[in-house]
Amino acid sequence: MKKTALDDDASIYQKRVEETEKEKWNKMNGSQRWQYFRDYYLVKVIVGIVLVVFIGSVAWSMLKPKDEFVLYVAVVDEQFDDEKEEVLTRELNELFEVDGKRYKVFIDDLVYLNNGGMEKLQTLAYNNRLDVVIADEKNYQKLAGMGFFCPVDEFLGEEKAAEYRGDFVETAGYKENKKISFEDMETGRGEVLPYGVDISESKKFSEMKNYLENPILSFVVDNKNPENAVKFLDYIMSE
Repeated sequence: MKKTALDDDASIYQKRVEETEKEKWNKMNGSQRWQYFRDYYLVKVIVGIVLVVFIGSVAWSMLKPKDEFVLYVAVVDEQFDDEKEEVLTRELNELFEVDGKRYKVFIDDLVYLNNGGMEKLQTLAYNNRLDVVIADEKNYQKLAGMGFFCPVDEFLGEEKAAEYRGDFVETAGYKENKKISFEDMETGRGEVLPYGVDISESKKFSEMKNYLENPILSFVVDNKNPENAVKFLDYIMSE
């Protein structure tokens, strides 16, 4: 066999040995290491951190304890002063002995019936999150006619009803008819009953309100916090 001009130990015949990452790293100075890290690992590290934060955020939102409302009050077509609402909420949290964080009272004065408020109330009531509604007489009659409210005398019980009977406000409720769908029948054709309590003489509410002239308080059907709802009425009507 004819020999080549290259020696047998020429570099072309030598087995190439790859350096390990550790060996490469040890041979570099500070600036070289930083450049090497930027070129090969920085983007991967950033993507990894973003993924970890995103996954952690999703997991936390799914697993963290949900806020529990010990009372949810919707005030229709009204807007309270922020400071006064904060004081009211704090006093009610103290009344119900809750921390105001995980367990709390929520006063919702962002319910405008002509601007998505009806759908909001329906969703809250359907999910049993709504306890009390305060509205003017026109909206009270409308909501009572749609079946939102319990008769207050039944809700309060005999002794407590006697205390507030002079402030009861009657109106027609919803008439259930299985032969006619809810969408096809007129509401407010049910029996005339007291579905609300007139709280216009409430000093506490009068100090907070801006627009409601004759506010009426009603208890929502199947609410989850009936005892606190009654305590709220007592609180509002107290001196």
